[in-house]
Parts: sequence; structure tokens; C-alpha cells
Amino acid sequence: MKKVIGFLSLLVAISLIIYFLGPNLLSPLTRDFVPFPTKGDQVKVDIARSSDIPDDMEIKNKSKIKVKVCAYNSNDWVRAIARAEWDLDPDQSASYPLEHYWFKVFKPWPILLAKGEIIGSKEVEITGDQKNIKISGERKKNVTFTDKTGENIRIVAYKAQDRVHILGLIDWYLAVGQKIEWDNASRTFNFKVFRPQLLDKPLAAASNVRDQSDIVIRSRGIWDWIKDLFS
Repeated sequence: MKKVIGFLSLLVAISLIIYFLGPNLLSPLTRDFVPFPTKGDQVKVDIARSSDIPDDMEIKNKSKIKVKVCAYNSNDWVRAIARAEWDLDPDQSASYPLEHYWFKVFKPWPILLAKGEIIGSKEVEITGDQKNIKISGERKKNVTFTDKTGENIRIVAYKAQDRVHILGLIDWYLAVGQKIEWDNASRTFNFKVFRPQLLDKPLAAASNVRDQSDIVIRSRGIWDWIKDLFS
């Protein structure tokens, strides 16, 4: 029993030494194989999103005729089966979860009057008369990632349902101070931050992040450590 306790104590002591002094004691090649972050590895993720972004888009018929509006998934290139559809009289509107869709406008069925790709607009408008129907919407704001860690990082985004982060949707390598945009982000997603090396080391993660967010990854400061002590 004493041997087991002694072994566990030694293991804890070694882990603490690596955690606090690892970046100074280990060579770059050796650090590539350390399977857990050291104190110097930890980063903070700040996520900001405008409060005026609704959960649903509003589809308004501002034309002079009754129309049928069909919404299709953004990756549905055939667009034969609508995800949702509405029959809208003039000045009538409908709401639907804010996302990236293809739309078609018909009148009378099945005569196609207009079509267009709407990327997460808060408002989608159908305007004109039977000879000149248009559908339009303001393109939603892109997700942004900014690297303020002082080192190069790798970011991998996952589907919101992928809790174990098995299959990445997309990934980026960011240089120090670089800012990138994700122009077709899902409504919600997860992501992880890595240090790119021989064996990429996870530094931070975030779940259920909303689209149109501004994300900043930065080094943890002294106030972050103090907050952790009292949280």
C-alpha cells in the first residue's frame, strides 16, 4: 500500500513539474509528445455576438400578388423537395429559423417567377408584380476568428451534434495576429483550438457557438488565473 501511495505521489509531483515548468524544461521535440497541456499552453476563448440578431428570419411578401415560397437546404443543388413552403398573400409574412437557404417563388404553381440564395438574412423580401418578381435579403455577418495568443494556432470546427469532435467540418491555421472569416457557418457549431506540432495539442474548446459570432483566442493573463481561483 505504501508503495502504491509513493508511486502516486511521485506521479503527481512529476505532473505538477511538467505543468508549471514544462515549457522551460522540455525541448520542442519532447513537448510535441506531451499528451496534456502545461500551464503555458492554456488559452482563453472570448465569444461575442450582437444582441439584435434574431433566432428566426422573416419572409415578407411585399409584391402585388399571392405567391408560393419554397425554402431548400443550402447544399440541396437539385432543389426538388422543399424543406418548407408558404402561400403568402400580399403584405403577408412567415418566419423560419435563421439559416442559409435557397428560395424559389412560384405563381401560379408550378410557374417559377424568381429564385435566389439567401445566406441567413434577418429579412427576406419578395417584391414586384407578376412580370417582375424578385426575392432578396441582406447577407448575414460572417463568423470571425482572431488569434491573439502570440503564437500560431489551428482551429477546427465541428457540427453542434458532434460532442466528441470526431469529424471536423473545416479547419484553419492562423498566424500570430491573423483574423479569418467563416462565410457559411452553421447555425450552431463546436470548435477546438490546437497548437500545431508533430502531435497537435488541444488548448481550448467551445460548444454550441452561434453563427455571426466574433471569436477571439488569446493568452490567459494574471486576472484570468485569479478569477479561476475564486470561481
